[in-house]
Amino acid sequence: MPDHDFPEMWQGAGGRAALFCARFAGEMAVSWGVASMNMSPIPGSSLGRGLCVESHTPCLLFEAVRDSDGDLLAFRCVAANLAAEAQAWREEGTGGLSRWVESVAGMLELPACARVVETGEPYVTELHRRSGGTRTCWLATGVQRGDGFALWLRDVSRERLEEREALEALEQAQAREERMVEEAELRERFIGILGHDLRSPINAITLSVQALAQCGPLSSMQQELSQRVEASAARMAKMVADILDLTRARRSSGIPLSVAPASLGTVCRQVVDELATSHPDRYITYEEAGPSEGVWDAERLAQVVSNLVANALEHGGEDVPVFVRAHPRGELLTLEVHNPGVPIPENQLATLFEPFQRASASGGSRRCSGLGLGLYIVRELVHAHGGRVAVRSTEDEGTTFTVLLPRDARQATPWPGGPERHAG
Repeated sequence: MPDHDFPEMWQGAGGRAALFCARFAGEMAVSWGVASMNMSPIPGSSLGRGLCVESHTPCLLFEAVRDSDGDLLAFRCVAANLAAEAQAWREEGTGGLSRWVESVAGMLELPACARVVETGEPYVTELHRRSGGTRTCWLATGVQRGDGFALWLRDVSRERLEEREALEALEQAQAREERMVEEAELRERFIGILGHDLRSPINAITLSVQALAQCGPLSSMQQELSQRVEASAARMAKMVADILDLTRARRSSGIPLSVAPASLGTVCRQVVDELATSHPDRYITYEEAGPSEGVWDAERLAQVVSNLVANALEHGGEDVPVFVRAHPRGELLTLEVHNPGVPIPENQLATLFEPFQRASASGGSRRCSGLGLGLYIVRELVHAHGGRVAVRSTEDEGTTFTVLLPRDARQATPWPGGPERHAG
């Protein structure tokens, strides 16, 4: 080993390199001139002159220290460029270059450094150093230089900080999303339980009103109050049914169906008659062209027709008729519910089939009843049958909801896509 004033050898934990730092006049033995590539040689050093290029990137030169048989004992740092000296001054202050180099060298792995010299394979690692309250991250690259290596240090502190901040932001966003999903599931579970439990008192109200009507003659005021209570209970029952369908639709299995041979025409006529009775001042008509038999859940199809016609009655204007029509279209059966008049605003079409949305004709001032689940349930029921639902609303043609159904829901694949929406 050359006879120089080296500091004592240090050995890092986990097999870190034993590295020497040569001193000259109390600091590094080599002084660099900007872009001059001049280097003061160290007696006994095999690196000689001009082996490193001055750069804005800190660079340290290490040479191998060998025994008389040529076996590698350690590495010693023999040079540092101006960028390295400036970095050491920033982190350690005046006279701190040796401490800074020793700290950097202590983080290097001896086997990896040896491979650089023996095979020419670059050594790339990331070094983390904390000085005072500052944490610096270096991307260190060791490249073979003679019987040693040049260690280039690129400061990646800002990049790692941005990566950590981005990762923390992502983790926080994921945590928020998970909380939102949990809250949504809890909310829907609560709504489902509440809807289920509300059915009993609503049924009790309805049965009590019906029993009261059978107890004896009622005055005109009593009859009016009784009818009002019964109608309100019926609306409450409809809302509860919609809430339960909402919770079923949100489950992965969707709304269950009980399919059997049925006639869409029979279903439509029954629904139209019921709604015409409850809306004696409105004009509702049904037209059928061709056979309308198939295999569906008749009760759920009745719910589809009822929701679409009720939507047309509510939003189509008080004097506007409602036309219901069923006809074949190839292998499918088409159901159309149409009302003329003011169209649905185009900005509402994008969310028309989403839950808790209420359509209103342009300029309409009537208050909407219900929870805004009717069209959402229509979409889910039609999709459960393997069908599609679309809406077209223009100034000239009015509003038409079109449902396409396969003839046999048992053989159909539930429709995965959203409804088609058209606006003129």
